[in-house]
Amino acid sequence: MLAAHSDMMRDRTLSASRAALDNGVSVRDFWKYLPKAFKKDSRGRISAIADQYVRRMEIPGPDGPVVVKIKGYKAKTEIARFRNDVFRFLGGDGSALEKWKGVRIQGHELLTDARIIRLLGEQDNLPEHFGSDQVIPYSAGAA
Repeated sequence: MLAAHSDMMRDRTLSASRAALDNGVSVRDFWKYLPKAFKKDSRGRISAIADQYVRRMEIPGPDGPVVVKIKGYKAKTEIARFRNDVFRFLGGDGSALEKWKGVRIQGHELLTDARIIRLLGEQDNLPEHFGSDQVIPYSAGAA
């Protein structure tokens, strides 16, 4: 469902039924598992909205992957952008990490040390699910 939600946030013309089908879920699952991430308009059309769900995400740490709790779609998107820039850096773009130096996302400082990032990449020790997320139920993840 998170993938369908992300797809709908990126492409505002994508229908809920198409997003659900593309991601192997049902529209009913949206309301069952992520009710605060979707809304219906007066015509009954379902759209994705920015949410405040708590997600567990992996980010690179000096010794390998670190699991952090992130609240909301905006922070999740920033971590995904950071992920893209880490892989751009590993692909040869030496300046890809510059804008992330000293940046904290909800209290978590992002690793931007070029030497460590390169070493983690060479060791294949970057987070396995870097940039993907898992929603934590409210009772377990209220921040």
